[in-house]
Amino acid sequence: MINFKDVTFIVPIRFDSEDRKTNFRISMSFLLRNFDTNIIVLESDKVSNKDFVESVSPKITYVYEENKDKLFHRTRLLNQMTKLSETEIVVNYDVDVIFPIQQYIDSKKKIEEGFTICFPYSGKFYDVPKNHFDKIESDNLENVPLSDCKLFNPNSVGGAFFFSKSKYGEIGWENESFVSWGHEDWERIVRIQKMEHKIHKTEGVLYHLTHSRTFNSSDQNPFYKFNEEEFHKINRMSKEELGSYIKKWKWL
Repeated sequence: MINFKDVTFIVPIRFDSEDRKTNFRISMSFLLRNFDTNIIVLESDKVSNKDFVESVSPKITYVYEENKDKLFHRTRLLNQMTKLSETEIVVNYDVDVIFPIQQYIDSKKKIEEGFTICFPYSGKFYDVPKNHFDKIESDNLENVPLSDCKLFNPNSVGGAFFFSKSKYGEIGWENESFVSWGHEDWERIVRIQKMEHKIHKTEGVLYHLTHSRTFNSSDQNPFYKFNEEEFHKINRMSKEELGSYIKKWKWL
């Protein structure tokens, strides 16, 4: 087991399908099987699934907020968990993703070297069908044939990233103006680059555990258009304008 005690994985969750529960069990078990680390899970939903989370591992720090809203405000939840994290290195982590072990190690090292954010893969985002989940559960990612997986995105900036809590905090953490899904991943990149912080991408691919698509993970959510407009607004700003805009964010 690799010493990652100085790292905290933050995982926002809504168990909106049985697929999501399966993926949660696989991904969290993978992390805790390979790393001595910290995991904070924040569930935002009508009812709590605390018993299920604890059945996966009692080592997970579980936080619950009752939320009867159909929309899932991921950026707000991530900021809440960042504030709860007691480590300088934090990982924004999607419950459906897994990477080869060395990619986690390399990404952590880049944050220690002074990068604000590091993605634990180069951008290739592969969707893994369920018939290959057993290989992931037995830590044999190298035996997952990428030819059987769908390449969702060759230049992705979603799924997971390591970050420096202090450095990323200088430029606002997550932008809570983004609600549900859409454009928040690319807004983050634009903001980091405009504010002249350092980003790195680790060599390797992302393995995404396939799942059914629900309301919050499609462009049919009512905030999709608003998110797009927020992204374009930030993209048009100068560094000075963006710095002033960030200082007004009420969640900091």
